[in-house]
Amino acid sequence: MPFQVLPAEPSDIPDIVAVHQASWVNDPIIGRLMPDVEPKVKYDYDVDYYKNKFETKALTGTVMHKIVDTETGKLVAFAKWNYPYSLTPEQQAEKDKLDLGRSYPPGTNEKLYEQFFGRLDALRKKYLDEEKDYFLHLLIVLPSYQRKGLGTMLIREGLAAADRDNARTYIEASPMGLGLYKKFGWKEIDDIVIDMRPHGGTGMASEKCLMREPGAGSA
Repeated sequence: MPFQVLPAEPSDIPDIVAVHQASWVNDPIIGRLMPDVEPKVKYDYDVDYYKNKFETKALTGTVMHKIVDTETGKLVAFAKWNYPYSLTPEQQAEKDKLDLGRSYPPGTNEKLYEQFFGRLDALRKKYLDEEKDYFLHLLIVLPSYQRKGLGTMLIREGLAAADRDNARTYIEASPMGLGLYKKFGWKEIDDIVIDMRPHGGTGMASEKCLMREPGAGSA
Protein backbone atom coordinates (compact mmCIF):
# COMPACT_ATOMS: atom_id res chain seq x y z
CA MET A 1 0.00 0.00 0.00
CA PRO A 2 1.53 3.37 -1.00
CA PHE A 3 1.43 6.12 1.59
CA GLN A 4 1.93 9.87 1.42
CA VAL A 5 2.85 12.40 4.12
CA LEU A 6 0.88 15.64 3.80
CA PRO A 7 0.12 18.68 5.95
CA ALA A 8 -2.97 18.09 8.07
CA GLU A 9 -5.85 20.54 7.68
CA PRO A 10 -8.84 21.46 9.88
CA SER A 11 -11.05 19.48 7.50
CA ASP A 12 -9.14 16.37 8.64
CA ILE A 13 -10.29 16.69 12.25
CA PRO A 14 -13.01 13.98 12.14
CA ASP A 15 -10.51 11.48 10.71
CA ILE A 16 -7.82 12.58 13.17
CA VAL A 17 -10.20 12.00 16.07
CA ALA A 18 -11.13 8.57 14.72
CA VAL A 19 -7.45 7.56 14.62
CA HIS A 20 -6.84 9.13 18.04
CA GLN A 21 -9.68 7.26 19.73
CA ALA A 22 -9.02 3.90 18.06
CA SER A 23 -5.35 4.01 19.04
CA TRP A 24 -5.61 5.15 22.67
CA VAL A 25 -8.45 2.95 23.88
CA ASN A 26 -6.16 0.25 25.35
CA ASP A 27 -3.42 2.53 26.66
CA PRO A 28 -3.02 1.85 30.41
CA ILE A 29 -3.12 5.57 31.30
CA ILE A 30 -4.90 7.41 28.49
CA GLY A 31 -7.51 4.66 28.21
CA ARG A 32 -8.61 5.32 31.80
CA LEU A 33 -8.76 9.11 31.74
CA MET A 34 -12.42 9.25 30.66
CA PRO A 35 -13.91 5.89 31.64
CA ASP A 36 -17.46 7.13 32.19
CA VAL A 37 -17.75 9.81 29.53
CA GLU A 38 -20.48 9.20 26.97
CA PRO A 39 -19.03 8.38 23.52
CA LYS A 40 -20.70 11.35 21.82
CA VAL A 41 -19.48 13.71 24.54
CA LYS A 42 -15.96 12.34 24.28
CA TYR A 43 -16.02 12.64 20.50
CA ASP A 44 -17.13 16.27 20.71
CA TYR A 45 -14.47 16.95 23.35
CA ASP A 46 -11.72 15.53 21.12
CA VAL A 47 -13.01 17.43 18.09
CA ASP A 48 -12.89 20.65 20.09
CA TYR A 49 -9.35 19.83 21.27
CA TYR A 50 -7.98 19.49 17.75
CA LYS A 51 -10.00 22.40 16.45
CA ASN A 52 -8.44 24.53 19.19
CA LYS A 53 -4.94 23.34 18.23
CA PHE A 54 -5.44 24.44 14.64
CA GLU A 55 -6.97 27.78 15.66
CA THR A 56 -4.23 28.63 18.17
CA LYS A 57 -1.20 27.27 16.32
CA ALA A 58 0.46 30.68 16.35
CA LEU A 59 0.49 30.49 20.17
CA THR A 60 1.90 26.97 20.44
CA GLY A 61 4.02 26.34 17.33
CA THR A 62 1.65 23.53 16.33
CA VAL A 63 2.45 21.79 13.05
CA MET A 64 0.50 18.68 12.07
CA HIS A 65 1.26 16.08 9.42
CA LYS A 66 -0.93 13.23 8.26
CA ILE A 67 -0.37 10.04 6.32
CA VAL A 68 -2.89 9.05 3.68
CA ASP A 69 -3.29 5.60 2.17
CA THR A 70 -3.24 6.69 -1.47
CA GLU A 71 -5.18 3.61 -2.59
CA THR A 72 -8.18 4.46 -0.41
CA GLY A 73 -7.70 8.15 0.41
CA LYS A 74 -8.00 7.25 4.08
CA LEU A 75 -6.13 9.18 6.79
CA VAL A 76 -4.36 6.43 8.75
CA ALA A 77 -1.80 8.23 10.92
CA PHE A 78 -0.82 11.70 12.09
CA ALA A 79 1.76 13.57 14.12
CA LYS A 80 1.36 16.75 16.12
CA TRP A 81 4.56 18.73 16.57
CA ASN A 82 5.28 21.93 18.42
CA TYR A 83 8.00 23.73 16.49
CA PRO A 84 10.03 26.40 18.34
CA TYR A 85 8.14 29.65 18.83
CA SER A 86 8.28 32.90 20.77
CA LEU A 87 5.40 35.07 21.89
CA THR A 88 4.82 38.75 22.46
CA PRO A 89 3.58 39.67 25.95
CA GLU A 90 0.09 40.00 24.51
CA GLN A 91 0.24 36.56 22.90
CA GLN A 92 1.58 35.03 26.13
CA ALA A 93 -1.34 36.50 28.06
CA GLU A 94 -3.74 35.04 25.50
CA LYS A 95 -2.09 31.62 25.76
CA ASP A 96 -2.21 31.73 29.56
CA LYS A 97 -5.96 32.36 29.41
CA LEU A 98 -6.41 29.33 27.16
CA ASP A 99 -4.39 27.14 29.54
CA LEU A 100 -6.44 28.28 32.53
CA GLY A 101 -9.63 27.54 30.61
CA ARG A 102 -8.93 23.82 30.24
CA SER A 103 -11.73 21.61 31.56
CA TYR A 104 -12.97 18.06 31.18
CA PRO A 105 -16.40 16.55 30.65
CA PRO A 106 -18.49 14.74 33.30
CA GLY A 107 -17.28 11.19 33.78
CA THR A 108 -13.58 12.10 33.56
CA ASN A 109 -11.25 10.55 36.12
CA GLU A 110 -10.18 13.96 37.39
CA LYS A 111 -7.61 12.68 39.90
CA LEU A 112 -5.80 10.65 37.25
CA TYR A 113 -6.11 13.51 34.76
CA GLU A 114 -4.53 15.99 37.17
CA GLN A 115 -1.85 13.52 38.31
CA PHE A 116 -0.79 12.56 34.79
CA PHE A 117 -0.96 15.93 33.07
CA GLY A 118 0.39 17.71 36.13
CA ARG A 119 3.49 15.54 35.90
CA LEU A 120 3.74 16.11 32.13
CA ASP A 121 3.50 19.87 32.58
CA ALA A 122 6.19 19.84 35.29
CA LEU A 123 8.60 17.85 33.13
CA ARG A 124 8.01 20.06 30.10
CA LYS A 125 8.79 23.13 32.16
CA LYS A 126 11.96 21.44 33.42
CA TYR A 127 13.35 20.16 30.12
CA LEU A 128 11.65 21.85 27.16
CA ASP A 129 12.74 25.24 25.86
CA GLU A 130 9.80 26.25 23.70
CA GLU A 131 11.79 28.97 21.93
CA LYS A 132 14.56 26.58 20.83
CA ASP A 133 13.41 22.95 21.00
CA TYR A 134 11.12 20.88 18.80
CA PHE A 135 8.49 18.80 20.60
CA LEU A 136 6.88 15.71 19.08
CA HIS A 137 3.68 15.86 21.09
CA LEU A 138 1.61 13.14 19.44
CA LEU A 139 2.42 10.33 17.01
CA ILE A 140 -0.59 8.11 16.39
CA VAL A 141 -1.08 5.33 13.84
CA LEU A 142 -4.34 3.47 13.27
CA PRO A 143 -3.90 0.00 14.82
CA SER A 144 -4.53 -1.85 11.55
CA TYR A 145 -1.75 0.19 9.90
CA GLN A 146 0.91 -0.20 12.57
CA ARG A 147 4.27 -1.85 11.80
CA LYS A 148 4.23 -0.54 8.24
CA GLY A 149 6.81 2.21 8.74
CA LEU A 150 4.30 5.05 9.07
CA GLY A 151 5.66 6.23 12.40
CA THR A 152 9.12 6.43 10.85
CA MET A 153 7.78 8.53 7.98
CA LEU A 154 6.18 11.01 10.36
CA ILE A 155 9.22 11.21 12.64
CA ARG A 156 11.56 11.91 9.72
CA GLU A 157 9.33 14.75 8.54
CA GLY A 158 9.76 16.68 11.78
CA LEU A 159 13.36 15.72 12.50
CA ALA A 160 14.42 17.03 9.10
CA ALA A 161 13.25 20.47 10.22
CA ALA A 162 14.85 20.10 13.66
CA ASP A 163 18.20 19.08 12.18
CA ARG A 164 18.13 21.98 9.72
CA ASP A 165 17.74 24.28 12.73
CA ASN A 166 20.38 22.38 14.74
CA ALA A 167 17.71 21.96 17.42
CA ARG A 168 16.99 19.41 20.10
CA THR A 169 13.75 17.41 20.05
CA TYR A 170 11.74 16.44 23.12
CA ILE A 171 9.23 13.60 23.36
CA GLU A 172 7.16 11.62 25.87
CA ALA A 173 7.00 7.96 24.90
CA SER A 174 4.90 4.96 25.86
CA PRO A 175 6.75 1.63 26.26
CA MET A 176 5.41 0.53 22.88
CA GLY A 177 7.13 3.34 20.99
CA LEU A 178 10.32 3.54 23.02
CA GLY A 179 12.44 1.30 20.79
CA LEU A 180 11.59 3.26 17.64
CA TYR A 181 12.44 6.59 19.22
CA LYS A 182 15.79 5.34 20.49
CA LYS A 183 16.72 4.30 16.95
CA PHE A 184 16.37 7.96 15.99
CA GLY A 185 18.75 9.01 18.75
CA TRP A 186 16.44 9.96 21.59
CA LYS A 187 17.88 9.38 25.06
CA GLU A 188 15.90 8.88 28.27
CA ILE A 189 16.05 11.84 30.65
CA ASP A 190 13.16 11.24 33.07
CA ASP A 191 9.97 9.26 33.52
CA ILE A 192 6.37 9.30 34.64
CA VAL A 193 5.23 6.45 36.86
CA ILE A 194 1.64 6.12 38.06
CA ASP A 195 0.08 3.52 40.32
CA MET A 196 -3.02 2.61 38.34
CA ARG A 197 -4.68 0.51 41.05
CA PRO A 198 -6.62 3.46 42.52
CA HIS A 199 -7.86 4.20 39.00
CA GLY A 200 -9.20 0.76 38.11
CA GLY A 201 -6.00 -0.53 36.52
CA THR A 202 -3.41 -3.04 37.62
CA GLY A 203 0.09 -2.28 38.83
CA MET A 204 2.28 0.58 37.68
CA ALA A 205 2.08 2.36 34.31
CA SER A 206 4.89 4.48 32.95
CA GLU A 207 6.02 6.77 30.18
CA LYS A 208 9.53 7.97 29.40
CA CYS A 209 10.68 11.49 28.68
CA LEU A 210 13.42 11.65 26.06
CA MET A 211 15.58 14.28 24.39
CA ARG A 212 17.32 14.00 21.04
CA GLU A 213 20.35 16.08 20.12
CA PRO A 214 20.45 17.41 16.54
CA GLY A 215 21.70 14.87 14.02
CA ALA A 216 21.56 11.92 16.45
CA GLY A 217 20.42 8.43 15.45
CA SER A 218 20.62 6.40 12.30
CA ALA A 219 17.06 5.22 11.61
